[in-house]
Amino acid sequence: YDITVTNLTSGKQTYYLYTRDIVSVDGAGAPIFAKGGVEKTGFEISEWVSLSSDTIEIEAGVDKRFSVSIDVPESATPGGHFGGVFVSMEPPRLDSSGAAVGYEVVNIISLRVSGDVIERGIIRSFSTDNYINSDLNINFRANIENQGSVLIRPVGPLEIYNMFGSSVANLNFNDDKAGVFPGTNRVFSIQWEGEGVGFGRYTVDLNLQYGIPGSFKNMNNSLTFWVLPMNIIGPAIAILFIILVSIYIGVKLYIKRQLSGYAVSNRRLAQRRSSGSSLFFLMLISMLSVTVVFLIILLILFA
Repeated sequence: YDITVTNLTSGKQTYYLYTRDIVSVDGAGAPIFAKGGVEKTGFEISEWVSLSSDTIEIEAGVDKRFSVSIDVPESATPGGHFGGVFVSMEPPRLDSSGAAVGYEVVNIISLRVSGDVIERGIIRSFSTDNYINSDLNINFRANIENQGSVLIRPVGPLEIYNMFGSSVANLNFNDDKAGVFPGTNRVFSIQWEGEGVGFGRYTVDLNLQYGIPGSFKNMNNSLTFWVLPMNIIGPAIAILFIILVSIYIGVKLYIKRQLSGYAVSNRRLAQRRSSGSSLFFLMLISMLSVTVVFLIILLILFA
């Protein structure tokens, strides 16, 4: 292979070339390199890599190529092997953690050696920021765990359905085809900005594939979330409250007016009639309340 290096400084520069193995990745997916010649990773590749030179000199603003050859031994362990070819302005050195010291750039090398490999990934978790949302601006997160011995690049559709079962969105998961290193987890995020005003319960299906063509493997998961736009629900609740309060006040005023119309001499008869009127309006309020509660229950069950 050929690697091209560009000198972006204002003067002639000598660059140092060397290789390192990748031992793992951090939470953001950035590689962690092994300590040179000391730490074994199980995914070694640096000993297979030969560079045409250990240093190159490049004039300011000039590109220069150097060659890289990779000789995979017959005894190579099947599975993924990972490393990097570094270009540094200083001689190579690493600190005790395996992190590079100084200004360096690196070309990542990823090879898969055929044979009896373990290729297994799972969706450890699939979630949203909030179970109840006020709009259709939703952020999804999927924690993918690679339990195998090769790099996996999970891709596939993320489908969203409303409470009527109709599809409202179909998103592409991991468009960049980012990989998950063997034995690690990686969290992927995908944003959905829906159109219009959403309401009710939504279902999300995540169906992913990984592997090589002809032997793809699948993993899937699903979740639900609610969209309750308070700018609509709030006024509706306020109007319902005003209606119930108005009915209650109206009933009290009606009863009071009815009672005041009776003569003292017919107090007993007036009490009977007022009791009948009170019972009637009490039943009316009860029926309205039961109807409201019933409609709310139906909405929840239906959604």
